Amino acid sequence: MVTTLRRMALSLLLGAGAASASAGVITSEGVTFTSTFKGNVLTLEIDAAGRTGGWAKASYIDALSIKTIGRFTDVSMGSSTAAALWKLDAAELNAKGCDGGGGKGNDDGFDRLCYSGDKVALADNMLFTFTFAGDVTLGAPHLKVRFLDAKGKKAGDLLSEDFPFQGEIPDEDPDNDPPPHEDPPVGEVPEPQSLGLVAGGIAALGFVRRRRQRK
Repeated sequence: MVTTLRRMALSLLLGAGAASASAGVITSEGVTFTSTFKGNVLTLEIDAAGRTGGWAKASYIDALSIKTIGRFTDVSMGSSTAAALWKLDAAELNAKGCDGGGGKGNDDGFDRLCYSGDKVALADNMLFTFTFAGDVTLGAPHLKVRFLDAKGKKAGDLLSEDFPFQGEIPDEDPDNDPPPHEDPPVGEVPEPQSLGLVAGGIAALGFVRRRRQRK
């Protein structure tokens, strides 16, 4: 419940003041990955306190990769952890790290990124932000993450999944205009026959009351 509320708060915070925003979620082996984007900024939250399965013995991550986001000429990463010191490589993340080849840059920029560095302890509410320059499309990025056990060896399978596509949601009322005023519905006027029945009923009640008073 706390994780869900935190994720909702994250999405609301990132969407505040923006014309459009969106989010996608991947849940695997007790770990939840939430991507939220607006403009050219992608934020990734990792909630890993309840990890299970092959990641149950995972204690750290030391690398993550993002691709299928179009092409970019520059990117900077921020983090709530020591991962802010990770180095960028335009490569493909595999079991050995950011040395899978591919993603080579050219005059048009890069089509993927791989950040790696010192291992970071797994926890809830791990935040990473990526600010891109270039023709990026952040609706459905492909995410890879490498988990390590307490001895620093690879734990479980390498995460490699697409976020469900989430197109940016347009502002349906950009001017924040209030909805048009609508008069409340007017009740139906009773027909004469209905009025006659009501009057007859009232008269009958009065007659019964007077009889009771005479007794």
